[in-house]
Amino acid sequence: MDNDILQLWGEVIDTDAENLRITFVDESRDDIHPAQGVPGQKHFITIISDEIPGILRLFTLEGWRTFLLQDPRLRQYHRIYALFVNESFETQQWKVVPWKQMQPEASEINVPVRTVSLTKSIIRCFSTDFLPPDTIAPWLLISGDKMTDEPMKLWASLACRELLKCFVNELFSAEIKKVGLSGKPPRKIPFGEEHAALPAFDVIQETAKWIFLEGDEIELKHTFLSSELAREWPEGITFCEGIVYRLPPALESARLLYKAHIRTGGKDTLKSLADLRKSLAEETQKILQQSRDLASALWKDMALVISTLVLRYSLESLKASGPQKVYALAFCALALYIAISYGMSVYINRHSLSLLGKNRTTWRNKLYGFLDEQDYQELAGLPVNAAMQSYCRVERITSVIVLILVTLLLTAAASEFWSISTLLQSGYTWVMSALQFLTPP
Repeated sequence: MDNDILQLWGEVIDTDAENLRITFVDESRDDIHPAQGVPGQKHFITIISDEIPGILRLFTLEGWRTFLLQDPRLRQYHRIYALFVNESFETQQWKVVPWKQMQPEASEINVPVRTVSLTKSIIRCFSTDFLPPDTIAPWLLISGDKMTDEPMKLWASLACRELLKCFVNELFSAEIKKVGLSGKPPRKIPFGEEHAALPAFDVIQETAKWIFLEGDEIELKHTFLSSELAREWPEGITFCEGIVYRLPPALESARLLYKAHIRTGGKDTLKSLADLRKSLAEETQKILQQSRDLASALWKDMALVISTLVLRYSLESLKASGPQKVYALAFCALALYIAISYGMSVYINRHSLSLLGKNRTTWRNKLYGFLDEQDYQELAGLPVNAAMQSYCRVERITSVIVLILVTLLLTAAASEFWSISTLLQSGYTWVMSALQFLTPP
């Protein structure tokens, strides 16, 4: 260093900048003040700045290059200040701005980190030094297109390299780095130099955003693209060179294939929903039909009871000392018939409804798994539940009526031997005795 440079460094050290520590040593590795330095000799300067969580500050372009090659560190920051940057630009992960002040603004601290993860399972790696990035967020540009600025040109070149590794199916690294495309036919292509892909920077960015940011089904879109790249890949050129003119048509074809897939899937979904609507209508009709059958059977039983009672008491005047036991036996047999008949109907209905419920659960999981629980309940659950509630109301009402009919028949049978007043008195006595027995002394 000459005398003027030593003097300038002395002014810098004397400034005592906040959050910035500078050490100045001579050739003997002794700490000195720049004013004590000998002009013409080598001097070593170390500058240390206090780190703020989420914020990185860089002094040199070489430090920028080193940082970009450290893949695990890229997701730790959301803002980067650099002395060598003239034009700001922003990626999905962080914003790069000129370093003009020591302390960042309050709004720039504790900004949530935006991270787009890459499913590494879709890319097979056969080496440890040629891998896809942990996250593609640092390599997806949001704003800034000044490719004349050296820091951004360096970033753009590395962004092409990292994103291109995400478009292939396999990564190899032996004597030279190669990529594999699982198409028809499958390809194994030398990767080449990333700067050769810079002319395709915009379409590379567009492709990465389409695959990894636009909706789901990342693996499917990745498969469509890699297959299209492999289909007409020219022989004898590297991946970075060929991507310039092969990626635009491959992206267009992959998008068309994906749209066709979506339309086909939509047709299948509509067909499944139509089947669901048909099955739902049939099941609801079955439940309502069981309600009608239960009510119809009840009316038949009521008609039989009423006709029997009318026949019995209409012949009262013709009976001299009629066979009371015969009528009592007829009433009891009729009551038993009604109870058994109604009980069997209720049992059969409940068993069939249980089977319908189990079948409904089965085809809910197998055929209509694409519907979330809320949509399924709105489409199928609520109508079926309403039909079930209607059936349960009918069953409760008919059960009460059947109980009344059976009680009426048994009372009529008992009246053949005892008067109604005697039966009521005996019933009252029996109830009181039972209460007295159950009541503790």
